[in-house]
Amino acid sequence: MPQLCHHYKILRQNLNMNRIETGSEWRKWDLHVHTKGTNKNDNFTSPCFDSFCIAMFKKALEKDIKAIGITDYFGICNYKRVKKFVNNLDSSDDFNSQERQNIKKIFILPNVELRMTPVTGSGKLINIHCIFNPDETFLKGLDNDFFNSLENPDGIKMNRDGFICLGKKSDNNLEGDSAYKNGVTEFHLEIGKLIELFNKYTNLRKNTII
Repeated sequence: MPQLCHHYKILRQNLNMNRIETGSEWRKWDLHVHTKGTNKNDNFTSPCFDSFCIAMFKKALEKDIKAIGITDYFGICNYKRVKKFVNNLDSSDDFNSQERQNIKKIFILPNVELRMTPVTGSGKLINIHCIFNPDETFLKGLDNDFFNSLENPDGIKMNRDGFICLGKKSDNNLEGDSAYKNGVTEFHLEIGKLIELFNKYTNLRKNTII
């Protein structure tokens, strides 16, 4: 990804200027972190999203985590909420000055979890993760190039309107968020659709780790 390439270039420049004697340095990454409000199996007990973020970053600092993949099924809304929390850190009294600086250095990536066919031998859908380049310009195009371009076998799009439509198909009494959550539970993709999409959009392919 471009940002990782940028970090690599900086590292090479530093190596050229300063002889480093310590060799390789291993860093802890956690690329599969669901948040409060996740689209499926939200069992978090935090009273609000900010409380969850406080607890998550306290633990990240304790464990010396350098990168976090904010994960959710079929969307990056909670990734954006985490980024907003970090952007507003300076107004938070829950961390001291050094902690705020260390949190801002954590590399945060959007990780979209998809449920795919074919099923496994036990009849379960396969989970595939798409970890996207967090560059804001690239992410602005995801709605059109990714979420609105993928459909389930019945032609229902992988976006909020599609999930609500799917949720109401299985239970016509559902509305709004209830229909949305039900649709997310029911939604799945065929692997061929994902392959077609990445073959079509070169920029998407270059900025995604699957």
